[in-house]
Amino acid sequence: MRRWKRSLFLFGTLLGGALLFLLIRLFLPSPFTDPRQLPSGPSSNQDLESFLKGYWQTPIALQGPPPPSYSKLEASLSPEACGSCHAQQHADWKESLHSRAMGPGPWGQIIDLTRNSPEEAVQCMTCHAPLSEQIPVLLKTTKSGDPAQENNPHFDPKLQSQGIVCAACHVRNNERFGPPKAESTTGAPYPPGTPNHGGVQRTSHFERAEFCRDCHQFDPENSVLVNGKPLEYTYREWQTSTWAKDGAACQDCHMSNRRHLWKGIHDQEWVKGAVRVESQLKNNAAAGAPGSLDATVDVVNAAVGHRFPTYITPKVFVRAALLDDRDQILPGTQQERIIGWDARFEAGEWKEYFDTRISPGEKFQAIFKWPPTARARKLRAWVEVHPDHFYHVYFYPAYLQGENLSPEGRNLIEKALKDSGNSYYVIFNELIPLN
Repeated sequence: MRRWKRSLFLFGTLLGGALLFLLIRLFLPSPFTDPRQLPSGPSSNQDLESFLKGYWQTPIALQGPPPPSYSKLEASLSPEACGSCHAQQHADWKESLHSRAMGPGPWGQIIDLTRNSPEEAVQCMTCHAPLSEQIPVLLKTTKSGDPAQENNPHFDPKLQSQGIVCAACHVRNNERFGPPKAESTTGAPYPPGTPNHGGVQRTSHFERAEFCRDCHQFDPENSVLVNGKPLEYTYREWQTSTWAKDGAACQDCHMSNRRHLWKGIHDQEWVKGAVRVESQLKNNAAAGAPGSLDATVDVVNAAVGHRFPTYITPKVFVRAALLDDRDQILPGTQQERIIGWDARFEAGEWKEYFDTRISPGEKFQAIFKWPPTARARKLRAWVEVHPDHFYHVYFYPAYLQGENLSPEGRNLIEKALKDSGNSYYVIFNELIPLN
C-alpha cells in the first residue's frame, strides 16, 4: 500500500473544508536483509530482484553501531563526510534535486504529519529522506499485531533536512556499496592512510534502471489510478521504449559520466538537448491583400527515455501569436496548446482532463490559425516549460486553505508556492516575418 500513501501525500486535497488524507492500511517495513548475503553479480534477473528487495527496505534500516576501527569521519552518514574524499560527487549532489528532496514543499507537509500522523510521515520519507536516521519515529508491531511507533533515539534532524543523501544509495549496515570501477579509473585515487571505511562492495546492479525504480514507479495494483494509469509510471515508460531495448538505463542519461547531478525537467539546457522543436508558417495572402495564416509547431521527443514530460507535475505550453510593427503581440491573437498530463483530485476522486505527453521518438503537433489581419507583421512561436505547474496552480493553493496547518508548515508551503512559480523557462523562441 506504500504507493497509494505516497500518491496521496503528494496530491491530497481539501475535503469538506479540512485537509484529509485517505485512510489506508499502514505499510510496515519488512526485516532488513544484509546486502552482503545477496548475490552481487547480475547473473539472472532474479539475482537483481533479490538484491533490490534487500537493499531498498522502506525505510532503510538503522545502520547500527559502526565498527570499532572506524574513525569519526568513516562512521558519519553526513554528505559532508563523504565529500571530504569524494569532492566532485558531493559538489554535484549539492546542485541536484536529490539534495532538495526535503525542501519547503515536502517538509511543509511532513512537519505537520510528523505530529499528527507519524505513520504517514514515515511513508512520505521513504523516498524523500529514506534513512531511518532521518526519521523522527520508528514503526513497529506490538505483540497483538497492532501498528505502533516510538521516538527514534538515532534521529538526526540535520541529516533529515538534507533529503536523499549519499548514504541512502551507498551505505547499508555501515558498509559502503557502489558500482564497478569505471574503466578510466587508474591507480589509488587517495593518499595512503586516507580513511576508506573498509573499502566498498561493488555490484553492477547500481548501473541498472531497476535500481531507480522503487521511487520512480508506482505499481498499478497498489497505486491510485487515473483513467487506469498510476500517477508515477516513469520506469515502465522507459521499459517499453527503444532506449530500454537498446540497453540505455536511467543512469546513462541522468548520471552521464557518473556525475551525481540527476538532471531532468528543471534543467533548461538538458531539456533543450533532448527535445527538438520545428515551426512552419503558411501565409495565404493573395495579390497584396492580407490572407489567413496557418502555422504548425512540432515538438519531438528526440532523446527522452520516457514520456515527455513524465508525471502530472510539469506542463509544456506551445504558444504562437501575431506581432505588429513594434513586435508587440496583437490583442486576441495569442494561442496555446498544452503538452502534459492534466489530472486533478476533485470532489473526492481523480479526474483526467487530457493526456498529451509525448512518447519516446514521437511528436506533438500544435496547429494554429488566424483570420486575415492587415496589422500583422511577424509571427512569434515559442515553447515554455513549467516544471512545477501542478503544485503552483493546484496543489499548494488548495493545501494553504487548510485550517489546521501549523505556522511553520504554512510558512514553508507559502515559500514553496512562490518558488514553484519561478521555475519556468523557454526552450524555443522564433520570430517569422510575414513577407
